[in-house]
Amino acid sequence: MQPLQCPHCGGALGEGGAVCSACGKDVNDQGKPFLRKEKRNRKNIYALLGLFMVIVLGVALLMTIGLIPNPIGSGSTAAIVNGEKISVAEVDQKMETYKKLHGNNARPGSSSPEGKAALADIRKQVLQAMIHERILITEAKKQGLTPSRQEIADRINTVKTGMNLSEKDFEDFLKEHSMNLADFEKRVERDLLLSKLVARGKEKGLTKEAWVQGVMAKARVQILEK
Repeated sequence: MQPLQCPHCGGALGEGGAVCSACGKDVNDQGKPFLRKEKRNRKNIYALLGLFMVIVLGVALLMTIGLIPNPIGSGSTAAIVNGEKISVAEVDQKMETYKKLHGNNARPGSSSPEGKAALADIRKQVLQAMIHERILITEAKKQGLTPSRQEIADRINTVKTGMNLSEKDFEDFLKEHSMNLADFEKRVERDLLLSKLVARGKEKGLTKEAWVQGVMAKARVQILEK
């Protein structure tokens, strides 16, 4: 047991002593409350720390699922869709692909105010398209709609046949659109996912538009890029 201390000089007190033997001052019962108060303060500090940790963890969880904005690192995130991030780098990549596909029509003069506004508007449209796609893909995966490798291969062969492309022509086509085979397979997989999602809606007697609108309405979307 920790010995009692004099509240005046800090000297050790004898059990039940009313006067400090070190400084001679009257102690009465001040020694006991002195130690009890210190212990209470320590318990209060631990309680406050525990409460603080609960709040921090709760806020972190809300940031993760996209219910509140994350001020740290939000500059690298363009949007959060159902808890999944769309990075600024992804939007940049889509913009570059868009520019290559549309040539000079997608390259308004960026030096003029009109050109900057046009580019900003195009970027917003690209981001919105990415958000819509991410919502639908998330919903498709949620419902367990996963294309098989054979379905992906069959769709690629259909594209080659429809465009009358040889293997060499197909390789040139991918290079022209800044893609490799893995990128194209992912694109085909996303298209198949969306097709399966629309088909699932038709099974429920819904039109494509009604099904898509219903999925969009349930989504949690937070746009961070201004």
